[in-house]
Amino acid sequence: MPRLLLILLVAVAACRSGPTYAPPEYGNMAAAKARLEAAGRAGASPRDEALFLCELASASLCTGDEEGAFRALHGASRIMGTLESSSGENMRAILGSEATKTWKGDPHERCMGALYKGLLYWRRGDIDNASACFKNGLFADGFSEMGEHQQDFAVLSYLLGWANALKGRGEQTRFSFEEARRNAPENPWFGEADPARASVLVVADIGRGPKKYADGSANNLVKFAPRTWNEGGIEILSGGRSLGRSASGADLYLQAVTRGKKVLDGIRKGKAVFKEGSFAAGAILLHEGARRDKGGMAAVGAGLLLLSVLTNAQADTRHWTLLPGEVHVLPLSLPPGRHDLEIRVLDKGGRPIPGWSRTCTVAVQGGPGALYYVRPMPGQGIHALLDQSHGVIQ
Repeated sequence: MPRLLLILLVAVAACRSGPTYAPPEYGNMAAAKARLEAAGRAGASPRDEALFLCELASASLCTGDEEGAFRALHGASRIMGTLESSSGENMRAILGSEATKTWKGDPHERCMGALYKGLLYWRRGDIDNASACFKNGLFADGFSEMGEHQQDFAVLSYLLGWANALKGRGEQTRFSFEEARRNAPENPWFGEADPARASVLVVADIGRGPKKYADGSANNLVKFAPRTWNEGGIEILSGGRSLGRSASGADLYLQAVTRGKKVLDGIRKGKAVFKEGSFAAGAILLHEGARRDKGGMAAVGAGLLLLSVLTNAQADTRHWTLLPGEVHVLPLSLPPGRHDLEIRVLDKGGRPIPGWSRTCTVAVQGGPGALYYVRPMPGQGIHALLDQSHGVIQ
């Protein structure tokens, strides 16, 4: 009986869970930011802290709070960068819900965290740390316990190519741009990657990222569903003349479903099998123990039945809900000086969406290196981070 009691105590402790993470509403980023900040003051669950910070970073980027976004991403990266889970977390995840583990993001989410942090370093003029972030993102993209996946997050390679070019690293620049072209040959800008001919790089978040959900008879399989959106990209004009249209460098739904899916399904399937097997074994041992009048056998059987009842095979569906569906790029060749620009949102047929545009004035300094960030949001206009002091960083 002491063994049965020990099993009971371990199982009950492992299955304890705190409050369920409630993601912010998509759309109004100012409202999402206010809600997240209020939740932060109340104290986020440690297991959800990185996810909370990632959502806050997305909302902060769209509301122009670059420092807030950087702090949030820095805090999240300290958690997400540690891919291993503690033995205690693993035990809780085996007996309890997978959501009891500390959230560290799927590979595509870690890629986006590194991408955003790199963009913010770049806008600060810190190209070395921007490069390091893009490299970390590519490492996260290539990471797989099964070893069957390779780096294919093309926009990260493209951004790393730009950063290398700004630092005068010729061979590394060529390699990064070749990687970008190989992984996204349909992107016309990747085929003409030459920062020396562009003074500004625009990075645009388009659409909404995939939804993560549980499937299977025991809700034990992780799956992703693509979301729909109307926007197909942006076009930037100066004096009524088109300077170019953005093109996709990463499809986050494709990144989600082609990265680590087998690994995740395998973990959940194994857990469901453990639950079914422990139930069957427990029933047999209870029956045999009663038939043979052996208390030890019956106790073990009761313990296995208890484990089966308490084991939760449900998949962890927490995900970064404010991510875009695609990441676009658009290099611009603008001479030094002030420019009145118009940003238009295009539909997927390349036609301007009526009423969805923004005018702005930017001051371009000499040489390449300026980085702008744009995100159209339905019903909320076009969010943009534009001017900052940059030149070539040597």
